[in-house]
Amino acid sequence: MSVQLTVILPLRNREPAVAGMVRVAVELGRATAGAGNFEVLALDEHSGDNTLSLLSVLHGRVPELRTLQEVREGTAVATASRMARGEHCIYFDRLVDPELARWGVRQLAGGHRAAVVPGEILAVETRLGAHVLGNLYGGLVSAQKAVEQEMDARGRHVAWRPAPDRGLAERALLFVRRRLGWVGLGQLDRPLGT
Repeated sequence: MSVQLTVILPLRNREPAVAGMVRVAVELGRATAGAGNFEVLALDEHSGDNTLSLLSVLHGRVPELRTLQEVREGTAVATASRMARGEHCIYFDRLVDPELARWGVRQLAGGHRAAVVPGEILAVETRLGAHVLGNLYGGLVSAQKAVEQEMDARGRHVAWRPAPDRGLAERALLFVRRRLGWVGLGQLDRPLGT
């Protein structure tokens, strides 16, 4: 079954945020792709909290939700890029402003091949995502960087929008997350806290 949009949620220990993330994903899918024309793909990287239990409960309430469990740390983005059935994909690993997610999907609908809000969302054509991210070891920020580099190498650029200012600590974390893949620690590329 082919769908228009796949919303991808790479998760590890996201219990406080998972219900809100799925809600944003479903609202985004319904608003931009229409009922029955999107899927939500949640990938749990061996969470030690109740993330998987909450996904299990939500699975019964949200027919568009597919859950993959026991995904090796640092491989959720790569796994999802190969499993996505939508023409377009949007990734987020934290509770995001729904407007940012809608902006990303609108950029793809408008002809961009990828759109980035640093540390928040990555929206990408599924074929491009599978090509660039299919063997990625890392999380959302590593994926954003890989797509940006691929597009730059092709002489094209991603649609870009600045992230909401969440303070100095969040900016420092984003800086560190962008460099984790360089030193072989891509599995640590995930947000802290809620």
